[in-house]
Amino acid sequence: MTETTEIIRAYLETQSTLALATVNAAGYPEVTPLFYVSDERLNLYWLSAPSSRHSVNLTARPRVAATVYASAWQWSDIVGLQIEGSAEVISDERVREQITVIYLRKFTLPGEFDTIIAGSALYVLRPHWLRWMDNSVKFGHREEITLS
Repeated sequence: MTETTEIIRAYLETQSTLALATVNAAGYPEVTPLFYVSDERLNLYWLSAPSSRHSVNLTARPRVAATVYASAWQWSDIVGLQIEGSAEVISDERVREQITVIYLRKFTLPGEFDTIIAGSALYVLRPHWLRWMDNSVKFGHREEITLS
């Protein structure tokens, strides 16, 4: 892995929420915040209701975009990630179990979420392109990675 890939991987571990952009049937963009977990290949996973707008949108149009960033009030503190890729539901129960364990280790959720999680589908965003931005290096600093 490249140094930038390692920086991105480590950053994804420290953050909790991605903003996922999908396109609806009328061709309009929609964005939603989602808790996520990631893997060593920079894939992002989340649990969501199959009936939610973003789930319906990505099932019909799997090309998506996302961003992960921490809140900042100074331009020099802006650090984050832009992502383009494809998203889909994961139907493999073994993978779902593995990812759910990781998800529940990362997030402390109340017991009543057990039913919600059980009724949710597991989704994955597989990045094709990522842009790492870090204004602490210098204003406008960015590095791009294209994945196969």
